[in-house]
Amino acid sequence: MVDERETRDLVTELRILAELVIDRVEPALRRLDDPEAPHWDGCSWCPLCALAAALRGERHDLLSLVATEFDALAAVVRAYLDDRSSTAASTSARPASPAAQTTDADESGTGGPGASTPSVRPGGYQPITVTTTSQPDRERPTPPTQ
Repeated sequence: MVDERETRDLVTELRILAELVIDRVEPALRRLDDPEAPHWDGCSWCPLCALAAALRGERHDLLSLVATEFDALAAVVRAYLDDRSSTAASTSARPASPAAQTTDADESGTGGPGASTPSVRPGGYQPITVTTTSQPDRERPTPPTQ
């Protein structure tokens, strides 16, 4: 069984890896979205043309879109990592086992208007039944022959 220290070490390493990937990819995408670069004159949607534009140092619409979306994604990941690091710092002062904590409201069964019960996510595999109905094949009309 994995102990709590190993889990914290793994989370710390994953956080460092995510920050490293963002720090390495972000400058490359900024170079591809340089407003001073000449604009690509070919098609604006083709990934091959986007690659050719990147190799030639030209600005391509698809690369600009990718760079913009990556900026938004990087901001979300950084905010998440910052939130988790501040949460981890605040939870280190708490006891290790939240199941051992009980409140008077839990023992008495009367929570009052402001009391809430923590939500519990089911773990493991959750089977889902999907039922489909098939419709009979329609006959396709035959094209007229000439």
